[in-house]
Amino acid sequence: MAKNAFAFVEYSYNRYSIAVLTGALEADERMHNVDIHFLRSNPKNERDARFIQVALELARRYDNLVLGFSFHTPNVIPMAQTIGELRQRLEQTRTDNVTLIAGGPHPSGDPVGTLEMGIDIVVVGEGEVALPNLLEKLYSQQSYANVQGVSYLENSKYKYTGKPRPIDLTHYPAFAVKHKRYSPIKIGRGCPWACKFCQTPFLMGGKMRYRSVESTVKYAKLARDFGIRDLRFITPVSFAYGSPDGRTTNPEAVEELLEGVSSVFGRDHLFFGSFPSEVRPESVTPEMLALVKKYCANDNIIIGAQSGSDTMLETIHRGHTAQDVMNAVKLILEFGFTANVDFIFGMPGETRDDIDASLDFMKRLTDMGARVHSHTFMPLVGTPLSSGKPGIVDEKTKGMLELLRSRGLEYGHWKQQETIAETTTNFVSQQTRKRQVELKTIKPLHRQ
Repeated sequence: MAKNAFAFVEYSYNRYSIAVLTGALEADERMHNVDIHFLRSNPKNERDARFIQVALELARRYDNLVLGFSFHTPNVIPMAQTIGELRQRLEQTRTDNVTLIAGGPHPSGDPVGTLEMGIDIVVVGEGEVALPNLLEKLYSQQSYANVQGVSYLENSKYKYTGKPRPIDLTHYPAFAVKHKRYSPIKIGRGCPWACKFCQTPFLMGGKMRYRSVESTVKYAKLARDFGIRDLRFITPVSFAYGSPDGRTTNPEAVEELLEGVSSVFGRDHLFFGSFPSEVRPESVTPEMLALVKKYCANDNIIIGAQSGSDTMLETIHRGHTAQDVMNAVKLILEFGFTANVDFIFGMPGETRDDIDASLDFMKRLTDMGARVHSHTFMPLVGTPLSSGKPGIVDEKTKGMLELLRSRGLEYGHWKQQETIAETTTNFVSQQTRKRQVELKTIKPLHRQ
């Protein structure tokens, strides 16, 4: 029997995180004798039963098997079902050499609830350091009480070992080379703005960190060698790359970055400020747009507005005004890009006046030629608005969104999100109500 194995449980939404963490394990000498597997799961059909069977077969091949889950709050209900069924099968088959661990946005924001679902250990926040440190302890049958960045229950008492220092992205792989798991290159982490609906500053800290140009170019070359056609990036605010405070722009740093990676991929296959990373309105300047025009193939820029009401923007701590958004959209359109503008509907505290201000603002933007990217508010664990009610899109807003969509000026999944927000919030609330009193107020995340 082989000794140790780690298996990532894969879903469509966590493949980028898995690529980064697999890269971290590949780079850690302590993990070189650990077999890494990837198990596909889909709770919506019979493949999930197949996943459990494959996991049991894998457990019979190794002395120690660790299964790793990573998920977001919208996925918590199917994840609870999968973990519950897996835990039941492990008990039925008396399989005692399997440890279940979890990380990612939801487990980090609600570690207690995640542990109550049947997970043994939660990795809170960044995993590049905590995951291999934890695995080393598990495989050697040692205590993990001194591994920073993990939480667990011990005799029904919650234990949290404390948040580790934020990593320097430059010193960690952007994706996994040996196991051929690719992700758009993560060039930034953290966010100083602390928007009340967003998990990023609470998961990754309030100070921006950046991958160096040299490291980014290195992984761009590896991505090209993988056969990746288009190069994209992951970062909270694209145009803030290289900024000392994360709030201002640093055109010199952005140009150095784009010049370096365009020399690898060419202008026709390089994208910046579009999916999967957006920009903030105050960062949109002629200089920044000129750099995108010069080095990238973008036909659009995604800009975060979230509301057209200045009152709501102040309430949710956005740090910009509706006029800032308007100015940014005008510039984006002048440079020949499509402006895709994010809006969140049904946020806590929103009044009729706020809703009408957003509707009027959307009309003005779309009359100019912008498109609306629509979202329904979902309370995310670990954020200041985690206890807020799930968003409900009022009839007037629904009518406008449907009209805009018929004209090709709106896209997004607000209808599905409205349903998911309600069912997920009810699930998390029920979990909390059943919890013993001393565990109800556990909140390990805070801005650094």
